[in-house]
Amino acid sequence: MASSRQSIQPRRLYRSSEEVLKVLYNLPSDDESEDDLESNSDINDVPDATEFPVDTVVNNDTDSDDSDTLYYLADPHSDSESDIAESDTDSDANETEWDKSGISPPAVDYDAVCVIPVKEFLLTDGPMQFFSCFFDDDTYQFIVTETNRYARQKKLCHWHDTSVDEIKAMFGMMIAMGLHPLADITLYWSSDPMFRVQPIADVMPIKRYKKLLQAFHLNNNKKMPKYGSANFDKLYKVKPLVDHLNYRFQDICVNSSSQSVDEAMIGFKGRSSLKQYMPLKPVKRGYKVWVRADAKTGYMYQFEIYAGKSSDESPDVGLGTKVVLKLTTALSGTQSHVTFDNFFSCVTLLETLFANGILATATVRSHCTDLPALARSKNDLQRGQSKWRTRQNTGYFQWRDTKIVHVISTAFKPYEYAPVRRTQKDGSRSEVQCPLPVAQYTRRMGGVDRFDQKRSCFSVSRRSFKWWTRIFYFLLDSAVVNAHILFNSCRIDGKMSQFEFRATLSRELMGNFCSRRRRAMLEGGCYMRRRSDHAATLTKKPGVPDSIRLQAVGKHWPTQTSIFRRCRVCSSKTRNRRSRYVCSTCSITLCVYPCFEQFHTTK
Repeated sequence: MASSRQSIQPRRLYRSSEEVLKVLYNLPSDDESEDDLESNSDINDVPDATEFPVDTVVNNDTDSDDSDTLYYLADPHSDSESDIAESDTDSDANETEWDKSGISPPAVDYDAVCVIPVKEFLLTDGPMQFFSCFFDDDTYQFIVTETNRYARQKKLCHWHDTSVDEIKAMFGMMIAMGLHPLADITLYWSSDPMFRVQPIADVMPIKRYKKLLQAFHLNNNKKMPKYGSANFDKLYKVKPLVDHLNYRFQDICVNSSSQSVDEAMIGFKGRSSLKQYMPLKPVKRGYKVWVRADAKTGYMYQFEIYAGKSSDESPDVGLGTKVVLKLTTALSGTQSHVTFDNFFSCVTLLETLFANGILATATVRSHCTDLPALARSKNDLQRGQSKWRTRQNTGYFQWRDTKIVHVISTAFKPYEYAPVRRTQKDGSRSEVQCPLPVAQYTRRMGGVDRFDQKRSCFSVSRRSFKWWTRIFYFLLDSAVVNAHILFNSCRIDGKMSQFEFRATLSRELMGNFCSRRRRAMLEGGCYMRRRSDHAATLTKKPGVPDSIRLQAVGKHWPTQTSIFRRCRVCSSKTRNRRSRYVCSTCSITLCVYPCFEQFHTTK
C-alpha cells in the first residue's frame, strides 16, 4: 500500500511560463501588445487627453481567449507586476456596458439659483414676519382649537380655555428657554436669583405653563383611526402640522439649483415603535427623518419622518431609492443638482433622475449592482491616482485619497480634475489633483448637516412623557432655522446671528402678554413646600437660599415701599399679615419686628 502511494505523482496545479508559451502559438509580441494598443485607443477616445494632470492606470482590454488562458494557467506567484496588470485587464474582459467614452452633461451653473423667498419682504420686517410665513394665524388658531378640545376630552382640573396670544407667548417662552437652558423647567420660576429668569416668569405662572403643556395637542383623538385599519397612521398626532410645514417650506422659497438629501435624527429614548437605533450616528436613538435641504445654507425644503416599512412597498425598489425619488419630485425638469451618500445611491437611481431632468452626484459602495467590473477588481492606485468608466450619461470614478473613493455622477465629466489641499504626514499641506465629481460632492453634500447644526444650537427640545412632543420641538426648531436663513438672504447688511434672531423672535412672540393676576416680585408668588420625614405635615421653607439669607450681615436693610404685601414669616392662609417693608438684599416682604430679625437669623 505504501509503495502504491509512492508511485502516484502529485498533480501540477500551475505551469511554467515556457510551457504556456508552447501551448499558445499566436501571442502578440512585446512591441505590439494588446495592453498598449488598448491604452492608446482609450486615450484617443477621450476628447482631450491633455486634460489629465494625474497619471491614471486604465486597462480596458477586449475579450481574448489567449489572455484568459495565460491568466488561468500561469503561476500567480511568478511575476507580481504582470499579475496586477493582468488582473486589471481581466476586470474589463467581460465588460459590455461600461467603457471609456466621454459623456456630455448639460452645461448648468449649479450656484446660479440661491435660497430666495417667493414673496417680497420690507426692509423693516423683522424675525416675527419671517417666522409668520410658517406659523400663521390659521395655524395658531388650529392649535388653540385642538388644545381646548383635548382639555375638555380629558376633563383637566383648573383649566380655562387658551387663546392665540397665549399660545404665541408659550412658543416665545420655549425659544427663550433654548437660549437660557436650565436643568429643570421649574428653575425659570425659582425664587433663587441665580436661576430665575424674570422675563419668562412674568408671562405666566409655572402652574399655567405646565397646564398648557399637559393639554397641548395637534389633532383630534376622537377621529384617530384604529390600529390595523387601512388608513391607520403612526404619525396621526402630528400629521396636520407636518403636512402644513412641508407645504410652506417649499411654497415660500424658490428651489435652489444645488441641494442634498440625507437623514437627520430627533433624539428620543422613550418607548415608541418609530424609534430607530443607529450606533454610528452622534444621536444613536430617536426618530429618523429624511431631509432635502439647500447645499449651501442648509434651508430645509422637504422632510419625511420615517415610520417603518409600509405594506404597499415594492420589493424591487430599495428604501434609499424610494426616499430620493419621493423627495425630489418637486425638482423634475429643473436641471437641479442633488447629492446623496452611498446609503441611497445606485446606478439605476441616477439614470432615473437624469430621465426626470435632475442631475446627481453620489458616493457608491463597491459591491453595488450595475457597477463596472473595475469597482470590484484589485487595484494598485497610489494616492492621487484614479480610474473611470462611463455608461450612457453616467460616469463612474475611482480615486484614492487615504482610501479608495467610489463616486458616480451624471453632472460632471469624469476626466476633469480640480486641485484640493491635503495634509501630509509631516503636517504640511500640498495640492493634490482630485477628480471634479469627488471635489464637487465634498463641496455640496453638507446641506442637511448644516441644517442639523443650526437646529441643534439653542434648541427648544426638552424631555417629555409624550412620544410625539419631541417631533413637535423638531418642527418648531425647523421653522425658526428656515426663517433665520430667509431673513439673512434678504439682508445685504444687517444680518443677524441665530442667537440674536431667536432672542428677538422670542420677545416679539411674548410681547406684552401676561396672564398673572398680580405682578410677581423676584421672590416669586409661592414658597418651596416639602414633606417632613414622616410625611405627617407640610413644612414651610423660606424661598431665599441660606447662603443669601443668613450671610452678609449688614447688607440686609428694610426698605419702605408704597404697596402692602404679605409677610413671608408670619402671614398664612388663616392669618393675613401685610407689610410695606422689603429686605434690600433678599427682595422679600417682612414685618420690621420681629419677622425681619427672625428671618435672617433662624435656620
